[in-house]
Formats: sequence, C-alpha cells, structure tokens
Amino acid sequence: MSSSEDKPRLYLCSGGKWAAGVDGLDYVEPTVRKGVRLKINSTFKHLVNYCCWKCEIDRSSGQVHICYKHEGQLFQITDDEDVSVFLQYANGLEDPPEVYVDVYVSGEGDGAGTSNTINEEPMYLDTESQIQQSHETSYRADFGYGLSDSYPEVVPETQQDQQQEVQEEEDEDEDEDEDEDERRKFFGCAEDEAHVLDMGLSDEEDEENEEDEENEEGVEPSRLRPGLDDYFGIPPLIPTPDVSTEDSEGVPYRRSQRLSIGKVFDTKEKLILEVGMKFIEEQFEYKTKKSCTKRYEIACARDHCKWSMKAKAYGGGGMFMVTDLVDVHKCSRTQLNPNHRHANQRLLGNFFKTKFRNSRRVLTPKDMAEDFREQYGVTIPYATAWRARWKAITLIRGSHAESFTRLPMYLYNLERANPGTITSIRTDSSGRFAECFVALGVAIHTFLQNLRPVLIIDAAHLKGEYLGTMFLVVAMDGNNNIVPVALGVGRSETADEWTWFLNKLKTCIGEPRGLVFMSDRAASINAAITAIFPNAHHALCCRHLVMNVRSRAPRIKKFKTPYWKACKAYTTRVFDRMMNLLQTVVPEGAQLMQEVGVERWSRAHFPGQRFNIMTSNSAESINALSKCARKLPIVGLMEYFREFQQEWYFLRRRKGEELNHQLTEWAQKKIHKRIVKSATWTAHGIGYDKWEVRDYGYNAEVDMHHRNCTCLKWQVSGLPCGHAITVAKRLGKNDVFYLVTQPYYMAELYKATYHGVIRPVGPAETWHYPQNPIPTVHPPLIIRDQLEDRKSTNVVHLVVKVVHSRSVLEYGHISSQCPWIPSSARGSSQLEPIGTVDLN
Repeated sequence: MSSSEDKPRLYLCSGGKWAAGVDGLDYVEPTVRKGVRLKINSTFKHLVNYCCWKCEIDRSSGQVHICYKHEGQLFQITDDEDVSVFLQYANGLEDPPEVYVDVYVSGEGDGAGTSNTINEEPMYLDTESQIQQSHETSYRADFGYGLSDSYPEVVPETQQDQQQEVQEEEDEDEDEDEDEDERRKFFGCAEDEAHVLDMGLSDEEDEENEEDEENEEGVEPSRLRPGLDDYFGIPPLIPTPDVSTEDSEGVPYRRSQRLSIGKVFDTKEKLILEVGMKFIEEQFEYKTKKSCTKRYEIACARDHCKWSMKAKAYGGGGMFMVTDLVDVHKCSRTQLNPNHRHANQRLLGNFFKTKFRNSRRVLTPKDMAEDFREQYGVTIPYATAWRARWKAITLIRGSHAESFTRLPMYLYNLERANPGTITSIRTDSSGRFAECFVALGVAIHTFLQNLRPVLIIDAAHLKGEYLGTMFLVVAMDGNNNIVPVALGVGRSETADEWTWFLNKLKTCIGEPRGLVFMSDRAASINAAITAIFPNAHHALCCRHLVMNVRSRAPRIKKFKTPYWKACKAYTTRVFDRMMNLLQTVVPEGAQLMQEVGVERWSRAHFPGQRFNIMTSNSAESINALSKCARKLPIVGLMEYFREFQQEWYFLRRRKGEELNHQLTEWAQKKIHKRIVKSATWTAHGIGYDKWEVRDYGYNAEVDMHHRNCTCLKWQVSGLPCGHAITVAKRLGKNDVFYLVTQPYYMAELYKATYHGVIRPVGPAETWHYPQNPIPTVHPPLIIRDQLEDRKSTNVVHLVVKVVHSRSVLEYGHISSQCPWIPSSARGSSQLEPIGTVDLN
C-alpha cells in the first residue's frame, strides 16, 4: 500500500475558458473542479483515463489535452515522462496545483483547433510583444529537472546514417518548405521572425528535440512545440495530436472515436453495434472472448494484436460501461476483408433504419449494398442486404406478429385522436385476427356532406409476412381528386368478408339517396352490395370490362374507340350506333357485353347517376401508391394511410384557400373545353326559356328554366353542355358558372371538404389505455393456398410461411400432418366461429 506522501494532491479543472491575465493565460469559469490524489508512479494512459472519468468527458468528441501552469507558463503533459516530472513537482508543493483538462476538435485550413469544453472560438493574441514574450520562454522550463533530463538526446549509430536521414528529409520536404515560405510571406512573417517564434531554443537544442519528437508515437513533431501555430490564434502550448496512428508495419490508419473508457451505453445491443461500426470504419475484425449479462470482452481477431476492450454492466437496467480499452492495433494491415464478418443483418438494419421511415421511398437490397460499399468499402451479399432490409423495417414499424397484438390499442388511440372515427376488429373463437375496418371521422363527414354519392371499391393483396387482402373505399371531390373513405384488411375477397366490411361501412354512412358503387365484375362484391345496400346501384368499371372482353375477343383491342363511345354515350341513340358497329366487327365481344348487362356499364342505360366516373382507376391508383406499404405490418399499413390522408387534407386545404373563382379548377377546364367546342354553334328561340341549338350534327332542345337539354349531358354531369353555353352566349351572359346544376363543383364546397384535420396517433409510449382491458388479438393463420405475387418468388424470405394447426394452435404445426385432427379435415382453411373485438 502506498502512503499518502506517494499520492500528490491535485485539482482537476475542466469546462472553463482561457483568458488573458496579468502573468499570461488564466483558466476561468471551470464547470468541473474536483480534488483528487494520484499515485506517484502513474502513467500517461492512466492519467488520461482517470481525468476523463472524473470530469465526465467523452473522449470520442475530440482530443484530450492536459496541462498545468508554473510561474505563469503552461506546460503540456503528453507522455509518461511528463507525468513523472509533474507528479514529482506536485508532491513537493504544499498547495495542490491545478490541472486543466480540455477536449479539442481538429479544425480545417490552418490547422487551428477548437475546444469543446474551453473556448468555442480560440483566443487571439493582441500584440506582437505578447507573441514574442510567450515564445521566448522555453515551454520545457527548468525548475529542477531541466530539458536534458526530460528529453535525452537520441544520436544515430553513425554520422553517415545521420547525414543520410537529413538528406532524405530535405528531398521529401522540398515542396513543403516552398509552401511554408509562401505562407510566411502571406501572413507577413519574415525569416528572421521565425527565430523569435522558435521559443528561444538554440540550434543544438532544437535538433535534439526534433529527434526526440520523432520517437513519440502518433504525435506530429511540429505539434510538440507551438511554432507558427500560436501566431494564428491557438492558445499557447496546447497541441492537437492527429487522430491517425500506425500499426506495427508502419501503415497508418484512421482511428475511430466511437469508444472511450467510461462511456456508457443504454443496452448491450447498442454497445455491440457501436463496436461493429468502429471495426468496419477501421477495416479490422474482432472476436468475442466473453459475453454475458454482466460482462462483454472482445479482442482483435488477428493473432499477436493487443487491441482489446472490456465492458461491464453499469447501474442496472441493462446499461453497459466501457471499463478498459487498448485502442491501438499492432497487427498486420496487409490482410483483406472482402466480406466483413461484422457487416451482418443486425448492424446493417440499424444503419439503414432511418431511411425506411418514409414508406413511399423504395430502397432495394441492391441499393443498400451499393451505398454501404461506397461509404465504407465493404461488400455485402445480396441475401444479407435483403435480411437487413427486413430488419430495418422491423425496427421502424415493428414485427408482423407484434403488430397484430398492438392493433387494438392503435385503433383505440386513433379514435381518441380523431373524433367520429369508427373502427372494428373481427377475430375467431381463439382470438386470432380475421378482419378489421377503419373509417376516419373526417372522411365520413366529408363524403356525406361534400362529395358526389359515388363510391369506388376495390381490393389488393398484402405482400408481407402474413398473407391477406386489403379492402378500400374511395370517392371523388369536386376537383376530381381521390378521397379515401374507408380501409380494411381481411383474408381474401370472399362474399362473407365483403359483406362484413360493407356492413361496417353502412354503420358509418347509412344508405344515402342515389348511392352508386363502382367496382370490377367480382361476384363476391356484387353479392355483398346486394345484401347490404339493396337500394344502391352497382356500376361496373369499363376498363375491367374491356380486359374481360379481350380474353374472348382479342380483336376488341383494335376497336377501342367505338367501345369507349358506347360506354360514355349520354343518349341511347349514340349507344345503339356504336353497339351495332361492334356487333359487326367483334361479334363475340359484343355478345359478352350484352350478357353482362348494358345497364351496369353503359352511362346511357344506367339507372342511377354516375356523373363522369366510368372506371375504378381512382381505387387502383391508391393500390399502386400503397404497393410498398402493403409489405408493412398491419399497424404500419394503417398508419401509412393515416399519414398520407393527413398530408392530402393539409395541402388541399391550402390550395382551396387560393381559389379565386366560384368553381374548382377541374370544373373550369371541363367547361372551357365545351366553350371552345361550341364556338360555332347557333341558338334559335322556340318559346319562353326554350331554345334550339344547331351544332351541325345534332340539333338539341334546351330548357333554360328547368336546366335540361335533350343531349342529357347537362343533367347527368351537372355541368352545362355546349348547347346551354351557346344559349347563354346568345343571352349575353359573361359567365356560365350559374348554369352548374350540382353544388359539388363549387369552390366553397371544395374548401369545406378539407376543412377538417386528421391528427396523428403519436408513438406507442404515449398511447392511452382504456379502463376496461381490450382483448388480445393474435396473428392470423397463414393460408397456404394464397400465392404471392410472381415477382417475389425468387426473393429471400426472412420467415418461412407455414400453416398452423387449427386444433393444437402451436407455431410450426402443419395441419396436413397433425395427428390430433381427422384426416378428412386436414389442410382445411376454414376459420372457427367469428367474434368482434370491442374497443370501447
């Protein structure tokens, strides 16, 4: 045991500022000031680690500098010999000396450094006399030990070797000397002034010090004495060593500052990730010597290298602190790491996770591997990049299985954040997910009050770990923009699931007068609409119909014009003419169109009012928009739809405020086309408010009082036809907006459409929990007979898709091989009785 006489007392000061004082620089306003004792035989490494730990300094933020004052001069501590000199000096004092501990970050340009804990801006010396005074005194002042004792002379073996070394240095630094002369001329420093700035050392002493400085590892010789750097504003005697170092073969490498003794990590996982990134940056590999809940020890993977790190559990709660670190490699640098062992899916997933916050951004595994190779020079196999992509998505959005468990709480908080929102979950008797429904309160109110009573419904397959189907209902606003109304997720497009989904939709909107549904020819949709909305009209998408016709009559592709004219015709006269043409050129296609029922796809024969909506392209557009989102867990999918609806409402609300006309932009463009088309038509009076308009092809009769025309375009679309516009022109009207018969195209109604706001749910940590516990929802069973998209059959899957046993309900149990159920029932995809989760 060492006695107290062998432990000099010191005052550690950090976080202060350097300011000019009476006898030189003073260290003022330190934020940390602590009294300590150090052993007389302490090393430089022990001193640095102890000071950083005591002053709570993060070594990764910069270079640690330790100095002290003696007789008004600052003395830098850079090695073991400096520590020994200082401790012997401090041991002979009655009052403990002050030691100043600072962190400097290397700057650019002139090489000046900035301190994180001392000065945000370096202090500049005011007068030339102060510069000379600070440099004329040796920074290795002799107070009992002397320069010769601190720095013994290093002499080459022979005079010939010495001359050879000098000659090589002169040849290599010839260009640097010319640059130095130019720099002195630029800043006004003459050659004779350089002797003044050389701290008053003689030529022999300066040569000896230069030879000693070359032996110092990792520190540039020019940094050990201030030289010209002090002239540019760096505080005197505070050198900034370069962070690069060299290994045993003399190959320099850039040392990462991610680890330091005393640094604390929240979890062991974060420590391992930080170590992995450090070794990737430095192009080394490590091996694990010990890993448990209390300790984590690693070393360099190459033999005969002393790099090592030790960390221990700290403070409870899973935190780990680095307790020992030998951060210098002595191994060979000639070995290659073509596939870095630490560039695994866990590390890469954490590295790329921030780039997956935006679900609409497509980042392929190939892009990930290329970005990582360009940044760190490490090659990643495609399979590793693919798994890392799923890992990153899981870190941001959660796993698929956990997402079903979180779904009830998410929907509960969605209802709290957005009043009027209606959600519902359907499960089987074992609590496994079967189907869900979500309709935001703002969207429900928007459709009932401000939109045309036409709903476009469609479905799309999910592409994630759990197979299923996404149900979607959208409408169109007065500017012909898409407005999502409801969203759902289920197993497949069966009549039962569509019936449950539309039944929930009916609880939201009721059955408005003149309601029209638009969809494809799916029999399940038709059956569900007939059962739930018996008074509504069901229109077919004309684009889906022509695709079906092409399967029987490929020649319809050459006669698209008469087909679309037959679909969009307002009068039966035009419809019959086009159908007669199709029956002549494509009889098989015309027959199929007749079998489907012309009243379901033709506007002229449709019993309801479908306005200008002839296809379900709006729903297909949302499906295309959510292509990447349909790979996310179910909560991520729901949140994705909420996010882009929130953005759409915000942008369209601002756009509505800029409207300076009574009509929306889309309605203005539509009317303008009709004005141009009817420019040469003439109007002739018949009687009171009745006119005949001659358009050189079809003479129409217009009733301005009842707002109708025999062409039916005015009544069906709600916008004035060319005949009505011609009459308005004859009457001397300056604008025809007053002829619009439907309020859906008015600017005021468009502004009211997006008056409401959609609010975020917030992170899971801030969610509210209901007083009555919500039943737990388990992940659904994965149905084997639902195949994925053909484009994804060659990809690497993170989770193998298996079918769970319906009887045992254990993961990995295959129903076709289950011994506890009858052979006749094996492989059945039927769910058990369905129940509903009450979120209130």
